[in-house]
This record gives sequence, C-alpha cells and structure tokens, in this order.
Amino acid sequence: MDKQIVYGGHSTVLIQMGKAAILTDPNLSKRIWTIRRKSKPGLTQEQLEAVNLVLVSHGHYDHLDLPTVKRLKRNAVVIVPKGLSRYFARYGFTDVRTLSWWEQTTVHGLRIVAVPANHFKGRNPMVNSLYQGYVVDGEYQIYFAGDTGWFEGFREIGDIFRLDIAMLPIGAYKPWSAFGHHMTPENCVKAMHVLKAKRMIPIHWGAFRLSLEPLDEPVKRLEKAARQAGIEPSVVVLKPGEALNLHSV
Repeated sequence: MDKQIVYGGHSTVLIQMGKAAILTDPNLSKRIWTIRRKSKPGLTQEQLEAVNLVLVSHGHYDHLDLPTVKRLKRNAVVIVPKGLSRYFARYGFTDVRTLSWWEQTTVHGLRIVAVPANHFKGRNPMVNSLYQGYVVDGEYQIYFAGDTGWFEGFREIGDIFRLDIAMLPIGAYKPWSAFGHHMTPENCVKAMHVLKAKRMIPIHWGAFRLSLEPLDEPVKRLEKAARQAGIEPSVVVLKPGEALNLHSV
C-alpha cells in the first residue's frame, strides 16, 4: 500500500500507511441539506472500498454524512467520540469504538489517540455527543484536528507528539471564528508554531459554503500568513484528488 495522504475534499482525507487505509470525517455527497457541494469529491468508490479504519471527529452533518458512510465496507473499524456509535451500529458496522480525550486504541498496527478540540456538539440536541481530533501514531505521526477553534490545547499536543503532518481546518471563519468554534487561516499558522509539525495540510475549505467568506479566500489568506511567518514551504495545499507522498515528509 502506498504511504500517502489523499485529499477527498472538505474534512475527508484518505491516509494510507502500513496496513491501514484511514478515512477521516466521511462526506463525499453532493449536498448537505440544501447546501450544494462546490468542488468535485476527490475519492473514488474503489478507494472507499479499501478503507479499513474510519475516524470521526464530531457529529455535524458536514463531517458525518450517512450516505457516504453507507458506501463503506462494514468490517472497517470505526472510531467515534461519545454519543455517535449509534450511527454506525444501525448500518451493521461490526467494530465501533468510542474514545474520549486522551484515550487510545490500536488498529492495524497503529496507535490512535483521541485529542481535545475546541468546538461544539451538533446533529441531535438530545444526544450528549462530543468532539475531538486524533493523532495517528505509526511510522509517521499525523494529527487530524477535525473541526476546532484556536485553543491552548495545541501546545500540549505539540509537546506530547512529534508530528510529521498536521491537518488543520482553515475555512468557515466568518463569523464562526468570533465564537471560538472555527479557526482563521492566521490561527492555523499560529497553531503550526506550537504544534511543531513538519508539514500542514489545510482542510475544511472549498467544498461547502458554510459561512460568509468567498470559498477561495481561506487558502489565499493561509498562503499569505505562511509566507509572512516564514513557513510557506511547510504548507501543502492539496486540491481534491491530489496526494502527498509521505516519503517526502
């Protein structure tokens, strides 16, 4: 299996490492309710059928899309925060594991650690679900932040791990960053500093219009902020379907 990260669009990423084909926050649908997707999904059905590990950061519809979930093989291991296992059990997934912050499990020779985030629960107000990111710890250490605003917890994550890749959400910040729930591109550059990651892959941009900024603005602001901070070579912008070979990290 190739050692690479393939961007599926929004927060959906395929990480191929060792025996694992890991899918994050599955959403390859053409719409969320009435919100149409603006970019073509970057993963094929053949790639989805190879997935054997799914990481879900939280229950918002743009991060947990049930039509995409139904396209996955039922023997894939699924890791979710508290309150979300029901969505996979109903479709017959046989190994659904619930982790809380700083809990961990081992799958396909990789250590998966749930780490804190700064966001809010959603989907069903009657369900006390949580939100989190993950660190995939194997030959490479890869941090998937899910959806989060800036918080001091990045420093702890950066101190505990030696991150090769940080996948950070850069979009949907007007006005949501004002409430602390999402990051601006400048926040992501600040997060990179304290995470001490070798590379950043921006996620959560360009697919769905969830806020007031233009769809292409987050990447432009990120590239400018990275250039001003002197970390531009560390930022790897992938379009849907493009991949980063982990051997180059």
